[in-house]
Amino acid sequence: MKKLIFALLIAPFLSFAQTYSGPESVDCDTTTGNWYISNTSSKKILRRTPDGTLQNFLSGFTNGPYGIEVVGDRIYACDGNKIKGFLLSDGTQVTTITTTATFLNGITHDASGLLYATDFSGKKVYKINPANNTWNVFVTQTTSTPNGILYDATQNRLVCVTWGASAKLLGISLADSTVSILKTTSLSNIDGIARDGSGRWYVASWGANAIHRIESDFSGTPQQVYSGLSNPADIYYNLKNDTLAVPNAGNNTVVFINFALVSPTTDVQVQVKLKSFPNPAMDEIWLELPSDWDVQMLHCRLFDANGRCFEPEVMDKNGRSCRIAMNNLTPGLYHAILTQGEKSAYATFVKQ
Repeated sequence: MKKLIFALLIAPFLSFAQTYSGPESVDCDTTTGNWYISNTSSKKILRRTPDGTLQNFLSGFTNGPYGIEVVGDRIYACDGNKIKGFLLSDGTQVTTITTTATFLNGITHDASGLLYATDFSGKKVYKINPANNTWNVFVTQTTSTPNGILYDATQNRLVCVTWGASAKLLGISLADSTVSILKTTSLSNIDGIARDGSGRWYVASWGANAIHRIESDFSGTPQQVYSGLSNPADIYYNLKNDTLAVPNAGNNTVVFINFALVSPTTDVQVQVKLKSFPNPAMDEIWLELPSDWDVQMLHCRLFDANGRCFEPEVMDKNGRSCRIAMNNLTPGLYHAILTQGEKSAYATFVKQ
């Protein structure tokens, strides 16, 4: 018998594809629902359509692409010391802006369409105007190594995460380019940053191989909301469907975490016991719930990696435990969403 314990607040969907190769940055064209993923190893940008189809979109990069940013009908990519722009409609290249940076990594844009890119090696931030192909060094020295960066319209600033131990979140004023420390964390090697509709921040840490959530005012301790990742890189939060996309540079996958499926009222830990593996005729999981749950009232839904929903019969209910047979399910990753009244809990398992 194998035993796995998960404490998840969300129901993630994984998208596996042979063509992911060193995925580094994810962005979304929310008008069409198309996702874009930069592949540093294959030197391409891939497009993932709303139905999950993965397509080659752009190729021919030299030193990347690393950070990517959708702005209107265009997508911009960091390629060494260059920012390259392309039309989303057909991939036509419309601009190349060459800077003096050493390694452009993270990129964002403000309300005026101006771009800001971090120079990972030079510890600088560059400001780029794609309308006239001009640029300048906006921050000459960030001290800490800058990585992912995000525009914060509410405070007229940029928020930048940093690499290294005790990684910091920096605030960069757009009014005068001054740098302040918004938060020093116990995390290491933070790569990406995103923000949800409530103003909360999400950061991807290589050290923890996890996603942590931080309150909008940067108070409190970062809360781990998803783990088990592999070098999570430059993340993106789609506000239209509450989905956080996470590229895993370490194992060539992209995780789509959907926070909209269920809104949990409490943090619930679910113990998952996997029995009779790998015999598919007897595959089953046992779920053990907290003492204040009534298993007799439990409802379970399973989602596969493509988002398809199954409602299996929950059998042998007994106190805090219940059994779900999986012999009718095909092999793969599944997410169990458990509800009882207003309570909800989540668990992830793999049928082999």
